[in-house]
Amino acid sequence: MFKVIMAPTEGSDSERAALSVAVKLAQRFDADLRLVRVETAPLVIETVARPPVLEITEQTLRDERLARLRKLEALGTELRVLGEIPVITALEDGPVAPTLRDYAKKFNVDLIVMSSHSRGGLKRITLGSVTDYLVRQTNIPVLIVKPPVSFIGATPEETVGRIIVPLDGSVLAEQILPEVSALALRLNSTVSLLHVLTPVTYSQKEIMQPGLPWWDTDIALADAYLARAARYLTDEGVTVSKDVVLSDDIAAAILDYAARTRADLIAIATHGNGGMSRFVFGTVADEVTRKSSSSLLVFHPNGADAVNIAERSSAATVAGG
Repeated sequence: MFKVIMAPTEGSDSERAALSVAVKLAQRFDADLRLVRVETAPLVIETVARPPVLEITEQTLRDERLARLRKLEALGTELRVLGEIPVITALEDGPVAPTLRDYAKKFNVDLIVMSSHSRGGLKRITLGSVTDYLVRQTNIPVLIVKPPVSFIGATPEETVGRIIVPLDGSVLAEQILPEVSALALRLNSTVSLLHVLTPVTYSQKEIMQPGLPWWDTDIALADAYLARAARYLTDEGVTVSKDVVLSDDIAAAILDYAARTRADLIAIATHGNGGMSRFVFGTVADEVTRKSSSSLLVFHPNGADAVNIAERSSAATVAGG
């Protein structure tokens, strides 16, 4: 599934964990790795008078660009030798986020791997801006690696233990399942499907505990929904577990569950229309992304091309009797 992987870079040590993950994923998926650096002109606002400085010549700018290009190519060579994989380097010009988006679309990138920290050339583009932009403006999964931990082992035998997938009951939220399935199969991972059941009535808000008629009914419905989603993954050969938790704070519940189960990766869709309609980047997904100590796979599905996983699972159930 992931045949072209893009790793934005600006050459800082903080991105080493993300680059390591990108290399290992390229190995596992036999994919090309595209190492992309974007040069953008700095915005300078003069607030005080400055002494005269030497004029920056075009030759100086060319020399500086050539130095950055050589540094990028050296990094590409290092990663190429390290992973024994095809690595393509590109030094692009323009505003960082739109340029990365356009590059990803032009070269049919299947996965974007980024660090959650950046300095230097991407200093102004933080987790809440460039990542948010790429998620919103593309339908490409974005893997956000939380350094310094690299969550993929050095050899194929080493596994990513657990991937948490919060689902909200919507078709769009389920579109992350094929991406998760591809990762889980190549990384030998167990997938835990999670549904956070939130109170919708005054009575439920007052008494949030199982054993009462309304909660038992809602929990049963949520469990049946997760079972349909789980069937899709098990049909693909993935080991799956499922859990329903009660909470009036969805993001906190996801983070707590990930911590308790020692999740290696949280995979979350950026919007849905069901019981957790707040799955919109900037709210639940944004809070989970910012606060999680685990790496994350964040995906903005294309609604026009959505595939109803629930319908596919139901059809399989009917066909199987």
